[in-house]
Parts: sequence; structure tokens; C-alpha cells
Amino acid sequence: MSRRESQEPPPSGGGPTPEPGGSSGPGAALATKMGGQVGFLLDLNRCVGCGACVVACRIENDLPAGVAWRRILTLNQKRKSQGPTYHFSLACHHCYDPPCVKGCPSGALEKRPDGIVFLHEAICLGCRYCEMTCPFGAPAYDEERQVMTKCHLCAPRQERGLQPACTQACPTGALRFSGDIGDVPDSFVAPEEVPGFSDPGGFEPSLRLSPPGGGIRASSFEKLTKLAGPAHGGRDG
Repeated sequence: MSRRESQEPPPSGGGPTPEPGGSSGPGAALATKMGGQVGFLLDLNRCVGCGACVVACRIENDLPAGVAWRRILTLNQKRKSQGPTYHFSLACHHCYDPPCVKGCPSGALEKRPDGIVFLHEAICLGCRYCEMTCPFGAPAYDEERQVMTKCHLCAPRQERGLQPACTQACPTGALRFSGDIGDVPDSFVAPEEVPGFSDPGGFEPSLRLSPPGGGIRASSFEKLTKLAGPAHGGRDG
């Protein structure tokens, strides 16, 4: 539960608002299946890797040292000419078919009707099975309290009509909240279509990415995509 109960400032960057339709693009195959599923959109053209989302998440949820629900991963940090450099801002993906829920022996993890994968700490055993089953490293163990913790997509804030803290804090509008991940603009694709991201178990993360564009970056991204080969993971239809 968030420690903040005060009035939040208006969204910065003019960007973090639920996205309108456009489901005829590359991610349209999941539109019916994932209708109504909330999730994140990340525009790789806009993300500068500043970490504002990481800090906002930590402050909003009063996370202890050593526990992080969101992180920044950079592809091609050395900026080699073989491909573009871009940043992934990643947290729990609230998967369509979450392995953590199946791996939890106490039933502490729940896939809610709105798509949020929610952890009920009161019945968490701290066994860390969810941490073992999640290929994305989303569940985080709190050593002091001996329970698991994870991103809940700022469900308490959403109940108050507010955006998730991470999207609220993004200064460029790169990270956004989507009220329906199955109905997003055509420029956003399933994450496994972007080199550097893999969905090894076909769990279908509720995340869509807008690949790098614009002249040289688009050209080098296309070259990198060909070198990486077919996308990993995901189910047909």
C-alpha cells in the first residue's frame, strides 16, 4: 500500500495517459484475448534512461534498501555501430499467463479481473517460489520482513483515480499506462519483437514497446532485428 495519500500533481511530460485505439498493428493478435488487460507502454524513442520512474516507484511504495520493483536495462551501453542504444524501463509485466501465480503454494498471488497480478502479503510464506518461476525477475524478497514484494501497478493510486507513480514521473512521456493493452496504437509491438527482450515461456507480458525510429536509428534497429532472428516466446493468436 502506498504511503502517500495527498493530492498528486498533474501528469508531467504531457504523456502518461491511457492510450487510444489502433489495434490493427503487430500486437493485434492478442487484442481479443487481452481485452481490458491493463499494462505498460514504453516508447524506446523517448526513454532516456534517467531513472525517474525507478525513484518514483521507490518513494511511492516506501521500498527498503535492496528491494526494487522497477529497473532500467540498457541495450548496447558501449554504443557500438552494430545497433542502436536504447533503454528498457522494466517492472512486473502482469502477464496474461503469469507463472508466479501458478508457482505460489499459498495462493498469495492473484491475477485480478483487470489484469493486475496482485500479491497478498498477509498470506505470503516468503518461500520465494514465485521468484524462481518468474523469468523476468519481478518478485523481490524483503529480507527484513521475510515476505515477497512486487509491483502492483499502483492499484491503490488507480483506486483514487491517479496514474501509476512511475508513469506520472516520466519526464519525456516514454513510459505510459494503458487501460487496455489489447487496444494500443499501431506503433507499439509485443516486447519479444524487440531485440534484447525475450518471453521464454510464452507468458505474454502486458507490455508493449515502440521500437527506435528516425533515420539512422531505425536502419540500425532493422539490422539488429535481422541479426537477432525470430522473436522468442509468445503464443499464436
